[in-house]
Amino acid sequence: MASDGSGSGERTRRVSEEDVDRHIQCANCRCWVDFDDSGLSVSFEAASSHDFIFSKCRGCCRIEELEALVEELVERYSHSESRATADQEDWTMVRRGNRSPQATVPEIELSSRFDLLQVDETEEATPTPIPVIIEGNVQQTAGTKVSKKVNVVGSSLVRFTDHVFCREDEKNRRRVCLPGAKIEDITRMVDQVTGGEGSTVILQIGTNNVKEDPTETIKAKYKELLHAFKDRKTRVIVSGLLPRRAGGYLLSKMLDINVWLGKYSKHLGFRYIDMWDKFFGRSEWFMRDGLHLTTEGATVLGRAYNRAVAELDSKV
Repeated sequence: MASDGSGSGERTRRVSEEDVDRHIQCANCRCWVDFDDSGLSVSFEAASSHDFIFSKCRGCCRIEELEALVEELVERYSHSESRATADQEDWTMVRRGNRSPQATVPEIELSSRFDLLQVDETEEATPTPIPVIIEGNVQQTAGTKVSKKVNVVGSSLVRFTDHVFCREDEKNRRRVCLPGAKIEDITRMVDQVTGGEGSTVILQIGTNNVKEDPTETIKAKYKELLHAFKDRKTRVIVSGLLPRRAGGYLLSKMLDINVWLGKYSKHLGFRYIDMWDKFFGRSEWFMRDGLHLTTEGATVLGRAYNRAVAELDSKV
């Protein structure tokens, strides 16, 4: 009996389709990943083209998240260990006897994420205070005595920059990290975030205003912040907005703000840092949300702060 050729051809075609290699290579770790497990929203044909770059697989993203978590846990442990060492001075030796001394109950300190900025007198008593970074501009005032103290103030973008920036001078450099902070939040804290006469403040703020506030409103808030620093004998360095994962309109809006901010900062006599081109397209320097920096990205930003301060000091 003659075999059905069409049925055999159909089975052969189905087997060939199942054997097609549906793997793509991660440009970061060079590992091959099953396309169905890659999480990509494009088609396999588009992902297989020479023009497409699979920048980071899920494994790489997970490793970066774990590394960032480890860094944060190490920082918390170091701070807790330092506080525990300081608290040992209040311990009381308990000896055997009929009468036991009354235990001393330590005071419980309640604080919010902004309370760190209000601590001045106790800061020097802490063995290793948590550095603080604030976004801002640099102002050179004639006749002002220059101090080595430098505060970097900003939102969560500055979270890991202290690993490079503050280690240059742990005694005089501080990081103030205020997750979710906006320009107006820093304006209300100008007197609290400055390190005193002749000190330097680096500002990295404005990202959390971009989506909610119109462009002109953001510029008005920047003006209020910068003029608040101009009246104080503080050197100020302004760091512009960093690119983020967003649509064309939002990116265009951020670029417009950066161009204006650079010109206005220089007009007031402040130093301006523009890192937009350095970070644009460098997805490996951002976490999966396309906004927050990885430890590698924070290292690049921290080194830029170091250079800005060094250049400022060289002109004194």
